[in-house]
Amino acid sequence: MLINGNFNTSNSDLTNIQAEFCAAVGDPSRVKIVYSLAEGSSNVKSLAESIGLSSSATSRHLKILRDRGLVRASRQGHTVEYSLAAPELITALDIFLDILNNQLAHRASLVQLERYDEEQ
Repeated sequence: MLINGNFNTSNSDLTNIQAEFCAAVGDPSRVKIVYSLAEGSSNVKSLAESIGLSSSATSRHLKILRDRGLVRASRQGHTVEYSLAAPELITALDIFLDILNNQLAHRASLVQLERYDEEQ
């Protein structure tokens, strides 16, 4: 929680939830699942095929995302359809990706500068 523009670390429940959220999207396969679900709801078999995992591995990842409240499951006849619980999750992941891209670009420029200095 931000208070006067600063992060308030006194709310340990909130920071624990935040850490669990980060852990939930801290696996590349789960990030792929989230982005895939951003395109629309899907079942385990379709998700597994789209991200290149087995159905059992996809189910395990979905359970983690479901337990953290990031994904919803609803029964549709004999299958279970999964969807994002909050579409804003994609915005958060995209912002994080932008930050990482900026950091990589900065590091690349530092390497180029270092190489230039060595050549001089």
